[in-house]
Amino acid sequence: MSIRPFAWLMIGLGILLPIMGWQVASPAGFVGPALILLGTLLLVTRRGR
Repeated sequence: MSIRPFAWLMIGLGILLPIMGWQVASPAGFVGPALILLGTLLLVTRRGR
């Protein structure tokens, strides 16, 4: 898996985890925004094509 699909997967999980985390009152609601941030940073800073 290359960086671009991995970054999009992290962003997708980051969107889903807060929704699921708030329903079950777990720390997943706080991990989601961090994954969105990391995925965005990967997309912005990736090298190559």
